[in-house]
Amino acid sequence: MTIRDAGACAESRKWLTHFSLRSMTALHVSRCAAHQLSERERRIITPSIQQFQLGEGARGQRLLERGRKFGQAANDPLFADALELFIREEQQHSRYLAAFMESQRIPRLEGHWVDSIFRALRGLAGLELSLTVLVTAEIIAVPYYRALRAATGSPILKLICTRILDDEASHLKYQASMLARVASARSPALRRAFGKLHRFFLLATLFVVWNGHHPAFEAADYDFRRFRNETLDEFTAWSLVRTKLVENVLGGSAMAAGKLRSTERRA
Repeated sequence: MTIRDAGACAESRKWLTHFSLRSMTALHVSRCAAHQLSERERRIITPSIQQFQLGEGARGQRLLERGRKFGQAANDPLFADALELFIREEQQHSRYLAAFMESQRIPRLEGHWVDSIFRALRGLAGLELSLTVLVTAEIIAVPYYRALRAATGSPILKLICTRILDDEASHLKYQASMLARVASARSPALRRAFGKLHRFFLLATLFVVWNGHHPAFEAADYDFRRFRNETLDEFTAWSLVRTKLVENVLGGSAMAAGKLRSTERRA
């Protein structure tokens, strides 16, 4: 493959390398029966882990297609490659949870209304809105997996939660990078408005998640206030990173434009 503009691919190349190396250290979670959960844990965790396992397993075909179109427009053929490996890592989380559930004889869900709504939103939206819906779920997943890890005595489930949390930390940085590139074409006013709408959507989603998963949170000594505060802290930190990256993108574009004008004048 010939890359015409190495600068356009630098960020994608970095993440492509990251996800490629990360895939080599994937956990092996046995599906063989092995008693790990107490009856109380099973009662509390089962409906919660079933829903998150379903949500982590999205195929992401429409998102990937939009990513390919953006990569072509941005002269970045590696954009979609990195996005595909990111989606695979998300699907790996679903496989971790599915293997653990099978070992505990917990059945998998075929569908859930919350998951259906999130998938419909991602399907109707363009690339930027699809990524925003996805990153909202990722931000909320951070306090969830912290709570799940604290709520169980299962060493295997604790290990899975730790691995997923490690992955999510990178995912949030990756999605901040992608959204910064997509959003940099918008005016500052539109970016601020979109940020406020994103925060509103996050807050609305918080109530939905708490309603469906509060027994698992409460088993880890979380109340709604703690869950909300941790989620908003993650959102604020992520927003600051994205804003900084947008500034970097715009600064790089301005520098490139200046060099082009200088070259044209010399010519």
